[in-house]
Order: sequence, then structure tokens, then C-alpha cells
Amino acid sequence: MMERIYETDILIVGAGSSGLWAAHSIKQKDKDVKVLVVDKGPENWGGLMACAGGDLDIVMPNEDIQDWVKDWVYYYDGLCDQELMETLFKDTYEILEQYRQWGCEYLTDEEGRIETVGVPQRGLEHIKLYVTKLKGSGGLRMVNALVKAIKEEGVESVGRTMLTDLIKDQSGRVVGAIGFNTIDGSFVQIKAKAVLIATGMGGWKSSYMKNPSTGEGIAMAFRAGAEIRNMEFARVWNVPKLFGWEGQTTLLPLGARFVNAKGEDFMKRYSETLGGNTDPHYSTIGMALEMRAGRGPCYMDTSGLKPEDAAVVKPKLGWQYINYNRLVDLGIDFFKQKTEWMPQPLMSYGGLVADLKGATRVPGLYAAGRCRSIDPGVYTGGFALASTASGGKIAGEAMVDYIQGVSLVDLNVEEVGRLKKRLYAPLNGTGIAAKEVLRCIQNIVYPYEVSIIKSEKSLQNALHKIETLKAELLPQMGASDAHYLMKLKEVEAIAFITEWYIKASLMRTESRCGHYREDYPDHDDNWLKWIVIGQEDGDTLMHTVDVPIERYKHPIERYYQDNFKFV
Repeated sequence: MMERIYETDILIVGAGSSGLWAAHSIKQKDKDVKVLVVDKGPENWGGLMACAGGDLDIVMPNEDIQDWVKDWVYYYDGLCDQELMETLFKDTYEILEQYRQWGCEYLTDEEGRIETVGVPQRGLEHIKLYVTKLKGSGGLRMVNALVKAIKEEGVESVGRTMLTDLIKDQSGRVVGAIGFNTIDGSFVQIKAKAVLIATGMGGWKSSYMKNPSTGEGIAMAFRAGAEIRNMEFARVWNVPKLFGWEGQTTLLPLGARFVNAKGEDFMKRYSETLGGNTDPHYSTIGMALEMRAGRGPCYMDTSGLKPEDAAVVKPKLGWQYINYNRLVDLGIDFFKQKTEWMPQPLMSYGGLVADLKGATRVPGLYAAGRCRSIDPGVYTGGFALASTASGGKIAGEAMVDYIQGVSLVDLNVEEVGRLKKRLYAPLNGTGIAAKEVLRCIQNIVYPYEVSIIKSEKSLQNALHKIETLKAELLPQMGASDAHYLMKLKEVEAIAFITEWYIKASLMRTESRCGHYREDYPDHDDNWLKWIVIGQEDGDTLMHTVDVPIERYKHPIERYYQDNFKFV
């Protein structure tokens, strides 16, 4: 087996928005720091950022960040890390201006002002999304700009390499990582003074471009001693039955609506104030209830859009433009008629616990972007591209300070040997294919009573299934080559994410934000706390941490959830 050995000051795992921004910020702060970015995908491909529309949530210079934080406290039903949200978003205008300097374009008014054309989000008073000028390719343009910048700055990048384990020294500090090349299978060792996990969320390999997000970075950091939280929250979106689409965040405020088979704007049944102009979590609950009542299927009706608004959001380039033309070939005009949509579980909102600078409780280990826990299962359009950029920037700058006086050390030979043997054990050409086990996991999570309308009975049933799967199927998986070994490792991480999603969902006996329990349909003030999962003395423990309202600036005065009645 070939071996590839690297040495660097800072190792960044993940070449998406947060990873690329971290690399850029490191070089901006200290050009002499060696940075290595490693990704299981192609070198510098950009992760999900490359597939994103390119829209951003931005706090404008004339706005008060505290108004935005108040909106999040309301939107998150109080389960808001107020200090974190303030830290992540207070300098987002600086990020927008950097993108504009790199040539990324955004919609403006006739006088060239961007601050006047923000799209209000989810019925909130202050949070606004700013729309990319070239719909469908904005994210890819942002990737290209970032990659060009870090190449000029001397950042080293390695693609097609999956890192599987972090290595610590005797003091418990992370000093590197190991993994393998997903093409030729060669063993990879990396020495580093500090490591940043920037691998994105966990998920279930559904459609809508979410195939790469499987949670292996989260699982790897957890095994090294980091904590995770918000595992009970998952992203369940309404998606087209035919071809993937992005933009309902813009479409709904501009006059599109969800309707049932009778043509009724069914979300008005569940929320007179907001209707369908809300987070997909709430509208997918509505969809599930409509189909349970026999009023399905459900549709996106865009006939209410003004022609000038339709022209703005109509895709012009990229994957979304291809899908638009696929619909045209089928005789469907997305902007003039109804298209069938459905709920679909996409990704976990659970992630790593880190401080305001991205440091986990493990020395030398940082987290940035969507692999860390930020929001509890509800989302505003443009949130990810803004928060991942700022989170990566902040973590990168903090890591430069951390490595001062830190030396590279040799990786423990015995530990590396043990992990290497375990890594390659399934590579024997026999055993159950990872995709078959993945289908079993999807069949556990995807039913409405597990992913959308949860209950004690349905979750206990799902927990029994995932525990059985982990005991009986995971050990039997095999891989015929390095590519399928990567798929196997992804499915192991998906099983990890799934188990804790179900267990945390069982533990939270209330409904709040992106977590809806049919047997506990209301929020409970006793549950104003996060569920945190960690390891102590070899045992995995779940505990709760109260939201420190007494320390935060803003009290909880209202709940977004109260806009909806599903019972």
C-alpha cells in the first residue's frame, strides 16, 4: 500500500465555503503559515457552495446587529446562542464587499444600491436576503473567486482524499490526521499543529445536491473527544418531485404559494398570519398533514408571480437552468403553472460544539461552517453562505494565534498502525455493499412519523431498527476498491448521525423550532436548553445545558412556533 505523508501548520478538512474562507483568512493574517486543505471531492471543488444559488443574509452598515439577533431569538423559539449569532453576522457586510471586489455581482436598485433590495425572510422584521445577479451560478462564482485567492496566497490543496481519524499526542492535543486516497487507496498521514473540521452537515444522501454531506467530519471529531448538540433537529424541505430547484425562499415572498390537490393554499389552514411564507420545516408538516387527510398531492403554484419578478428569479446558468429546460421539454413552464412538490429529509442540523472562535473542547481542534451546531432546524435563505464564510474567517484567524509556539510532533506509530488496520479491513471485495445499508437507513428515517411528525412510538421503533442495523449490518459491509471504501465510511457516519438524531428526538419531549412531536405539540419552558452529547471515560453521555438567558442581551418574549396550529 502506497503512503503519502504531509506536514503543515494548519490542516483544514473540507474545501467548502468555511474551509476556503478559513484558508484565506489565515493567509491574510500571516502569509508564512503553511495551510493544507484536504477534501474527499475534487481539489478545491467548493463543496455544496458550488451548487448554491449565491444569495446571502447580510447585516447592512446602517442596521443594528441586535435587531437581527432579536429576530433569531423569536425565530428559534428562544433556543438561540445569541453571542454566537452576533459574532457570526456582525461583519457579514465585509464579506459581501470582498465578494463584490472579486467580481461576484448582486442585484441593486436603479441607483446601484444593494441595501434597498433585500428580500425579507420568513415573515421576520429585519433579516433579509440579498440576491445574486446570475441566478443558478452565484455559488460557483464565489467558489472560483475564493480558490483563485488562496492559490495566489500559496495555500496547498489535496483532493480525492478522505480523512477518517484524528491523532492526538499524550497530552490530548490533536496533532494530525490519517485517511486514504479515494482513487488509488494510498494511505495518508498528515502532521499539523492544529486541525479545522469544515466538512459540513451530516445527512442521508437524498437529492437536491446533498449527496456529499454525510457527517464523517462530525463523527471523526466526536471520536476524538469533541461534543455535539442539536442532533434532534433535521432539515426537511419541500422539494420538486421532478427536478431539483432552489429559490422558494425568494419565490414565496414574491407571490408563489403551496396548494393542495383542491387548489387550496393549505398553509393558511395552519397559520393565518404567515401561510406558506415560512421555513420549509413548517410547510412540510402542513404537507404531511394534508396527505394524511387525503388532500394531496401538493404543488408549488407560481402563477401569482409578477412577470418582472419571475424574470429576476428565473435561472440563467448552471444546474438549475438545466433543470428548468428539462421541465420545458416536458411541457411544463415553472413560472406559469403548478409543479408537484413533496417533503424530503435532507440533512442533520446537529453538529460540533465550539466557542465563539471555533475552538472545540479538544486542544488543537476547531470547527467552522455547517459541521458545527449553529441553528436548531429552521433556516433563512442565504444563512449558510453568510455564516460559513464568517465562521471560517473567524476560526482561521484564531488558529493563527493558537499555533504560535506550537511545534509539529511525530504521530504515534502504534496508534496510526491500529487505525490503518481498521481502515482497510473492509477492503476485501466481499460483504454487503454500502449502498444497500444506506437504503436501510433511509427507510428508517424517511417515513413522516420519524422525520416530520415524531412521536414516542415511532421514534422507539426507529431506534430499535438503527441499533439492530448497527449491530448486524454495519460490521458486514465490504468494499471492492478505494472509491467504495469511501462510500462505506460515509455510511458509517450516516448511521452515527441517525442514531443520535433519533435518541435526541426521543429525549426532547416538546415541540420547538425544527423538532415537532405530535405527542408533545407545544413548547415547554422547562426545555429551554440544548441537548449535548459527549464522551467521558469511554462512555457516551447525553445531558442538557440551559440557555443562559440571564447572561444574554435579549429576553424571550415571543415564540415563532405560536404562529402555527397543527392539532
